[in-house]
Parts: sequence; structure tokens; C-alpha cells
Amino acid sequence: MEQFTKKSMIIKLMGIIDLITALVLILIPFNIINWQGMIIGTLYLLLKSYLFKGDIASIIDGISGVYLFLTFLGVTTIFTPIFGAYLIQKSIFSLL
Repeated sequence: MEQFTKKSMIIKLMGIIDLITALVLILIPFNIINWQGMIIGTLYLLLKSYLFKGDIASIIDGISGVYLFLTFLGVTTIFTPIFGAYLIQKSIFSLL
């Protein structure tokens, strides 16, 4: 049985927040998400990218955060489901 440490709990919490952020990103084109959700998701991804800088996942998190901000401004492209899928798979691996 896995022992829950502070580190594993933080990883699981970040996985849950990644999943919520992915859902925000995916639901933006359907006008279901308000602007506060987009701003919180953007800030979360950019902050996480800055705090854990140095690896490719953090770089992609930062790019996802910038893209989420662009969707706040009305830009939606083919990258919306791509970044959404990336964040979902990251959250799944964090929660396992």
C-alpha cells in the first residue's frame, strides 16, 4: 500500500488542478467557462511552469498557460484539444 507523503499529496493535488484546467481549456469554445476560470487556469500554469522550470514538461506548461490566456482573448485553434489532451494525460499520470 502506498504511503501518502506531503510530496505525493502535492503531486496528486497538482494532477487534479491540471485536470480542471484541461476541462476549462476544452470547454472554452462552448462558452461554458467564465473569464475567472480562464484567468485562474492561466496563472496556475504559468506559475507552475516558473516554479518547476528546467524540463520540457514545464516549458509545455508555460506554453499551455500562454495559449489559455490567448483563448481568453478569443483565439481558439486546433491546439485547444492538443493542449487539453496534454494536460489530461499529465493529470492521469500524476494521479496514478
